[in-house]
Order: sequence, then structure tokens, then C-alpha cells
Amino acid sequence: MNRLAVLAMVVCGAACGNKNAATTPDPDTQQALPHTSGDDSTDHSGGMVSADKMEEITKDLDRKRQLISNCLAVAVDNKELPKNSHGKVTLELVIQGGKASTVKVVNATLESKSLADCVISHVKEIEFPSLSKPYETSYTYAFEAM
Repeated sequence: MNRLAVLAMVVCGAACGNKNAATTPDPDTQQALPHTSGDDSTDHSGGMVSADKMEEITKDLDRKRQLISNCLAVAVDNKELPKNSHGKVTLELVIQGGKASTVKVVNATLESKSLADCVISHVKEIEFPSLSKPYETSYTYAFEAM
């Protein structure tokens, strides 16, 4: 199937401030909301990350939604997923030096290596704000083929 034939929409996720955090969808908006089990303004090394920086990181991840939505088409083209696929991919990432130094899939309802690789590749290209210390967060992208 041609990539252009599959229109995938990504529902934005919300960045969470620690590795023990999880995101759950808000049934009214279909957006992921942060639910943390601690202070969501600290990075994993104990330093503070301002609310403005956390918001900027979330916006940076949101901006890639359209491009990342094409990752579902790649997986469908590779016959790894059926053309009517929908689901979520949750990432855990560490931001350091303005880039995601580590990105890994921690939960996925769509099992596809090419989807995961594509999403990770695009997230690694994002230019994040410069932070004084590494910052660990999670983010969920949702996909739906149309």
C-alpha cells in the first residue's frame, strides 16, 4: 500500500518528569495526561527543570506529530501492521545537551520494529532546550490509520 494512501494521525502525549511516571489518555480529549509518582519537576540526577523548560520539551515532541504519523504508513507498507491499525507507542527518553541521548520504547500496543525504529529516529532528531543536567521523561504518541 502506498504511504500516501494511509493517513495516520498522532494524538499528542504529555511529557512526564520522571521514569516512574506514566501517561493515560483523557477520554474527552484523547490526549495523554501526566500522572507522576513524585515531583515531576526534577530530573533523574536531582536537578530542577523549570515548568517552562518542561513545556518547551512537550511542545518540541508535539511538533513532530505530523512527521511521526508517517511512521505508521512505513509499518503498513512493510506489511508489519494491517492497514486499519491504531494504537500507542510510549517512549522513555533522556534529554542531554539539547538532544535525546537515549530513546527507547517502554510500551507499545502496535508491535512493529519499523514503527518503533522510525519513531525513535525522528525523536532523536529533535533539538530540545539546553538543560544543566540530564532530564528523563516519557511521552506517548497515538496512531490511527484512516
